[in-house]
Parts: sequence; C-alpha cells; structure tokens
Amino acid sequence: MTRSNAGARQGPRKAPADPRRLVAMVAGALLGTASGVLAQSAPVACLAPGSSLRLDHVPVAVGDLDALSRRLTDEFGFHVRDGRRDANGLETAEIGFGDGTRLELRTVSGSGDPDASGATELRRYTDLIVDGGGGAYVALAGNDGTGLDELLAIARDVEPELAAAGSGMGRRAAFPPDHPLQAVFFVEPDPEAQEPPTVSGLPEHPNGARGLQAVWIMMEDPDRLTRFLLAFGARDCGPSRHPEHLYGRAVGIRGGTVYVVDARLWMADPGSAPVVSLTVRGGRESASDNIVLGNAGGLWIELRPSEEDG
Repeated sequence: MTRSNAGARQGPRKAPADPRRLVAMVAGALLGTASGVLAQSAPVACLAPGSSLRLDHVPVAVGDLDALSRRLTDEFGFHVRDGRRDANGLETAEIGFGDGTRLELRTVSGSGDPDASGATELRRYTDLIVDGGGGAYVALAGNDGTGLDELLAIARDVEPELAAAGSGMGRRAAFPPDHPLQAVFFVEPDPEAQEPPTVSGLPEHPNGARGLQAVWIMMEDPDRLTRFLLAFGARDCGPSRHPEHLYGRAVGIRGGTVYVVDARLWMADPGSAPVVSLTVRGGRESASDNIVLGNAGGLWIELRPSEEDG
C-alpha cells in the first residue's frame, strides 16, 4: 500500500512567480532524459562500505510537535519518544531506529537566553518554523572507531572552517551559520549504537522501520558538498532521480546515501529547510509508504521495505 498525500504537499521551497522557474524545471526534465540512471522511479542504494562516514540523525524543525508526533504514531506507525526541553528553549521528540540512526523532531518552546551558546541554533529553528519547517540538518558520525577528532583531521584539509565544540558525548563539529555547508555537521559516535545496516532484534516500530537509508539535501553549492563527502571515502554514483521528480547526485557513505540537489536549479528559497526527503529502511514485513508531512515543510519520507530481515 502506498499512501501519497501529494495534493496537500506544501513543498519544501518557495519559488517566485518567475519565468526562470519554468526554465529550471525544463532543465531538470532534460537532465532526467539524458541518463538512463535518472529513469528509475526508486533510486538504487548507493553505498560505500569503506567510507569513514555514516548517517547519524536528521533534525527536523516542526511548528506543532505534539500534533506531528501523534500523526506519525497514529497514521504511519512510528514510535515517537516523548519530547525533552533544553535550556535554550528547544523541545525535541525522537524516532530512534535499531541501527542507531534517528530522526529528531524539534520545536521552539521558549525564548531562551539570547547570549547563550545555543542562541544561534535557536534562531535557526525559529526561522525555519516561520518558513514552514522541514529537515534542518544532516548529522554524520564516524565508523569502526573513527571519532570526531579523526573526522576533523580529514575535514580540515578540505574545509578548514569546521570547528568542534562541547565535551564528552556532547561533542559536535559544525560550520559557521553563513557557511555554504552549514546544513551538515559531525557528532561524536554513540558507542551504544550499532553500525548500519545491522539491526538488533525486532523493530520497535509497528511499521517495521529499522533505520535511515538516504537523505536528499538541497545545496547552493552541490559540488562543494560532494567533494567534501568524497574526502571521507564516499562513492560518487552519479545522477539519480527521486520519485517526486527531484534530480540530484547520489553520494554513497557507510550504510546510506546522501543525494545532493542543486538548489539553484530548483529556484530554492535560501531560508527554507535544506533536507527535503528521507528514505527509511523497513523490514520484509513493512508496507511501502510515501509520507508527506505538510506540517514539517512538506518533508517527504519514503518507507522502503528491505529484502534483508535483521
């Protein structure tokens, strides 16, 4: 069964009423006819088992956390863990998966301290929610004992602006807010999390969801992000097409795929959420489902059954 709510889709981007938008759409269509790879309705996974990167989590900015949590639970069969509020005024509910990946649903529930260390992040979520919400970031972690320091040693040869903050399990490395790659950050890997695609036991979600498999991210400089990921042993699988006719470049990392989309081609609003689609891997028992979250910036979530069962 496929549940498509495309008619209610608000869309992750705001495009002006401009003839250039039509040109961009036509260009995308021409690009799609130029390659047999793009003719696929469901992209084949692009993976790089030797990459030192894996998907960790995707934070999603939402306006009404309670309503979205109920919808994801009641309509789509996800188990949403109760929200928690931090000192900066951000409230977070979580969808955790058996492979250690997760979705973070985040809303602004308080004003917070404008001089606090998390004030910039609070403003970021506030602005995204005003714009309709959606996928705010892609968080990546290391593999096979590769910690944050090792990732930074590689990253700084390519992007020296990446900076680490925090201590212990709270450590993370992020770009400055105005950096072209600000939507991507690194986290210290959780020692309790298993490496994708291995899962433990039975799925905790009624729909059989087991882990993040792919993300689609719009970038003003897609080549720069692609080069950055390749520095960590990622695999460039070339052009690919999303089921919603969104064209991007597939870059494989450990256990997952990052599809990099040229935001300029799609006349993307720079203030909108960059992560426009997610693929969640289910088990053999999972029903294929396409979920469009109009109350999260039109974020598209594809639940894809897996031939592997645990």
